[in-house]
Amino acid sequence: MKKTGLFAIAAALILPSIASAQLKGADKNADVAKILQANKNVSSIQCPFSRTTKVAAIADAAKSEGNFYFESPNNLAMKYSDGEIFVVTDENVSLSVGGKARTLRAGNHHVEDLAETLVACIRGDVAAIEEGTLKSSKTQGNNIVLTISTDMKVGRNSVNTIELAYSKKDYTLVSLKLVEKDGSYTLYELKDKTLNKAIDAKTFEHAKAKNKNSKGKATKSSNKK
Repeated sequence: MKKTGLFAIAAALILPSIASAQLKGADKNADVAKILQANKNVSSIQCPFSRTTKVAAIADAAKSEGNFYFESPNNLAMKYSDGEIFVVTDENVSLSVGGKARTLRAGNHHVEDLAETLVACIRGDVAAIEEGTLKSSKTQGNNIVLTISTDMKVGRNSVNTIELAYSKKDYTLVSLKLVEKDGSYTLYELKDKTLNKAIDAKTFEHAKAKNKNSKGKATKSSNKK
């Protein structure tokens, strides 16, 4: 697995509609209900964030930082200090790394499940997570921590546990951790969040990428810089 972690795979997504299946054990959980209700009043989130990726076979973890933007219902942008950009909208997903941009559309249900889970967690709609079971809900310091067991397949990777932390102050997402069977994980942490402040629409513009002609060869976009 590359050090960019599981959400690098999410660059191949667009956001699907929330599926009808519900997280097992969440329907009668008071914390889940509070989190969902509070987040109905959140129209946007913007803040600094970090991504930590740990591969089980490698001693050191890789950490990146940047700015996080979410606009209800489906706009998401992660802009890293090293220039990496990840943007999600209803129409498409784009990823720019090392000055090279790619725009991709969802191609299989595995990545669609991952996209759906990501949006559900940010919205506080934990019960909408598919193929999972709520194992525990407890208070840790200033946060409510939910632990979910799952068997989410993403390519050759399999996420066995999702760990979510929501602030007891406003019930917004503080951290999201995806843990694989071998102990590898990707952790996202949101800090100093600003809520319900208008975000410039340009924040969610997709990076220009190369297109493929009818013969399958890559050609540059007509909008050259």
